[in-house]
Amino acid sequence: MIVICGGALWKGSREEQTAAGGVLLSVLVTVMLRDPKWAGTQWGAFGSDLGLLILLVAIALRTPKFWPLFAAAFQLLCVVTHIARVVDPGVRAWAYATAQVIWTQWVLFAIGVGTFNNWRRNRQLATSAPPTATPGATRR
Repeated sequence: MIVICGGALWKGSREEQTAAGGVLLSVLVTVMLRDPKWAGTQWGAFGSDLGLLILLVAIALRTPKFWPLFAAAFQLLCVVTHIARVVDPGVRAWAYATAQVIWTQWVLFAIGVGTFNNWRRNRQLATSAPPTATPGATRR
């Protein structure tokens, strides 16, 4: 998570940076409000995941890029997992925690793909830029 979010903050555009900041904030809130017994629904994580879902949907609606759609979809699955735990308390803690980890990893993967594509596009633009003209030279 640190590598993906750090890379997004360093080489990503505004969308990748915002998503990475949202993920880091969501994880911080989740860790601070976590119930260590995992006896029931993790309400702090549910709230922070819902907030991250809203952020990712807002990013997806405002950008022409495709990766936010996938990140928002995986985050929606994360929120639905919380809802499944609320609806059916028989969902075991192990399945609940494992599903949260898997969906979060896919959200990070989507952010990583977006960051890589942004870095690659910027690199191609930098290498394909026309050479600067020397003063006094004319083009023929």
